[in-house]
This record gives sequence, C-alpha cells and structure tokens, in this order.
Amino acid sequence: MASIKFLIRSKSTSAQIYIRLIIGYRNEFQLKTGLTTDFANWSKEKSLPKQTSAENKRVSTQLKELETFILKEYNTDYIKGEVFTKEWLEFKINLFFNRIDIQEDDTVFLIYLKNFIEFKTQTNSYTKSTILKYLNLKDRFQEYQKKKRKIFLIKDVDGKTLIEFKNFIITECNLMETTANRFIKNLKTVIFDAGVNGKQIHFQIKGFSTGTTNTEYKVFLSFHEIQKIKEVQTLNTDWNIARDWLVLGCYLGQRASDLLRMNKTMIYTKTDSDGNRFRFLEIKQQKTGEKVVIPLHDEVETVLQKYNGNFPPIFSANKESNTNLFNLHIKKVCELAGIHEIIKGKVYNEYEKKNEIVDTEKCNLVSSHVCRRSFATNFYGNKLFTTPQLMSITGHKTESMFLNYIGKTADDWAMQTAKTFKEIQMKKTYIK
Repeated sequence: MASIKFLIRSKSTSAQIYIRLIIGYRNEFQLKTGLTTDFANWSKEKSLPKQTSAENKRVSTQLKELETFILKEYNTDYIKGEVFTKEWLEFKINLFFNRIDIQEDDTVFLIYLKNFIEFKTQTNSYTKSTILKYLNLKDRFQEYQKKKRKIFLIKDVDGKTLIEFKNFIITECNLMETTANRFIKNLKTVIFDAGVNGKQIHFQIKGFSTGTTNTEYKVFLSFHEIQKIKEVQTLNTDWNIARDWLVLGCYLGQRASDLLRMNKTMIYTKTDSDGNRFRFLEIKQQKTGEKVVIPLHDEVETVLQKYNGNFPPIFSANKESNTNLFNLHIKKVCELAGIHEIIKGKVYNEYEKKNEIVDTEKCNLVSSHVCRRSFATNFYGNKLFTTPQLMSITGHKTESMFLNYIGKTADDWAMQTAKTFKEIQMKKTYIK
C-alpha cells in the first residue's frame, strides 16, 4: 500500500515543496516537486498551501493532481512487477510536469517514429504523401500522449492503447472512424518495423484489428454517365477543360497527381508482328514510383485531337491548387450532365469541421479519384480484359487490393452472374 504526503523544509518565502512517497513500512522516498510556496502560506495540518489566494489554490490543485497521478502510476507498475526506487519517483514527477528529455532513447515510441520518418525520407523509400501520413501520426500521438500524461515505450503500446488512441482520434480530433483506422494501421506498421529491428513489442499487436479502412461508399462513373459528361457544352472554359480531363481520366485509370501532369511527350507508337500500329502512354506513378504503360483508348484519342495531339491545359502551375480546381470544376460538370442519383458518401460539414456520411446527389461526391476507380470498375468483369491487365494500369500490387478497391456491389456481381447464366442457357437452347 502506498501513500503520499507533501512538506516543506524551510521557512523562506519561496520554500521548496517536497513529495514523500511511502510504500509499506520500510520504503520511503522524498524528492523536490519543483513547486514553491511561502512558508507563511503553508498548512502543516493539511500538507498543502492555505487556500488564501488564487496562486495558493493553483499550487494546491497541481499537488493534488500529482498525488493522483503518482498513485495511479504506482498501481499500474506494481501489477507489472516494477521495482520502486528514488529514480522511479523522479521519473514520474518529471513525466507529470513534462520535464523529460528523451531525445536519444529509441525504445520510446515517438522517438522511434521520428527516426523511422527520417530514415525513410533520406533513403527515398517512401513517397511524400506516405511520409506526410507518418508525420500526422506523430502529431496525433503526441496529443494523445500529452492527454494521457504518459511517455509510451514501444513495448507499452498494446491492444488497449490502440483502442484508446482510435477513440481519441474520433472523439478528441473529430475525425471519421475510417480515418482513425488508417492511423492505427500506420501505427502498427511502425511497431512491426521496431520489432524487426530488435525492439520489444507487445504480443497483442500482431493479432489486433480495428476493422477495415476501406469505406463502402465508393463513387464511380458508369459508361452511360461518362457519355452524358462528354455531351456537356458550356460557355465556361474551365468547365469544358475539366470535362475533357475527367473523360481522359476515366479511360487512363490514374490518380490526379499523375493524370494532370500528362503531356504528349509521354506518348509513343509501337508496331506488332502483323504491322498494326498502337499508341501507348508511359508514366512513372508519383505515389508508388512504378512505371505503367497505358494503351490509348479511342475516347482518349478523341480528346487529344481537340487539342492538336496534346492534353488539355491545366488550371494552375501549383500542383495542389491544380487538383483542387479540378475537383471543384468536375462537380459542376457532373451537375450539368445530370448526375443526380442519390447515394451515400462522404461530405465535409463546414459547421462541424469534419467529414460525414450522408445521402446526397452523386455529382456532389465526385472528386479526382473517381477517374481511377471508374476505369477499374467499368472494365473489370469485361470478358475481354483480365484482372492483371487492368492492375498493370491502375498500379495495384495484388488482386485482393484491386477487388477491394473497385466500386461494384454484391448486387452488381449477382446481376452479372445471372446474365451469364442466361447466356449459357440461351446457347444450350440454340444448340438443341
């Protein structure tokens, strides 16, 4: 059983306040808290400053919170079999007041994460967008750690920590569950990396899952909707350009970061053994660093002809602004094309300052990512194309990733299977 008492040793106007931790009958540790008070304001009976001023009340509150914190840490570490020493008490006091310098100790999770980010940045083994995800993880975990008043070692990150961190992301940071799940996924990646490098990790990490990070609300444009978009004619030049980029994107299957930097120098012609000439576009994907080669569809060639063999102009020289303007304009284009089907999707709530899942018109949910998903979804299931063919263009590494990515539902697959059954039956009837 542990108990705590506060005391002062001098009669000065800035007397140091000490904490005495008593464990059982024999163990007793006494250290400075770093707080001071006037001897005249100290209540020996209550072992706290007298409640005669706002400053005295503030110090009293800090001491009471420190007492609660130390006793809680004692109970937690007692269960773990920790050995209690003067150094243990000093560490906990400094932890409570955020006085710890742990910059060199890479058994601390945040220090390992910092080193992880620096290494990946220096070796160019990760893209900028991925590095940004880990930087965001560092910022969020720092906030969580501050709230918990605890410095997490790598071995301390267990299943309970992951659950609490996920709840912190949702409730305190006001983010969606799918976003919180991505934070957990990235956190586990760092923990596993630490394990590979000889650090002790908690056994619960390997089997821990908070659920899928892939939302069911996957927006794509059907061939029929793309045709309606092609027919949009406006007096607004930006909308017309956005329309053409959108059509190109749905037949080229790339992310906006790759789509909007395409130009005619990436196009080349190749002749097969029969003398047939085909046109291809070769590009190195920014996110993955992978080279992809894309055969040019007739719809792509039609758009290129409008610009004398080149791609449409961009909206801004700044990459981020260019993508943002593209996202803005294609929503209007889809509205003009009559893409008004009511579906569920993620919409940003300006009042709440967070994304929400709502029922809304499809045109409101269209963004640049609809290009790649529309390509993958529309061509998958077509008997003329194999899944590896499509994956070589979208850049997906595994078939399971590809299938999880596309926007077809179970009902869609059931209808397609029913139509195939009908085709088989019709052929049998014809043969008879």
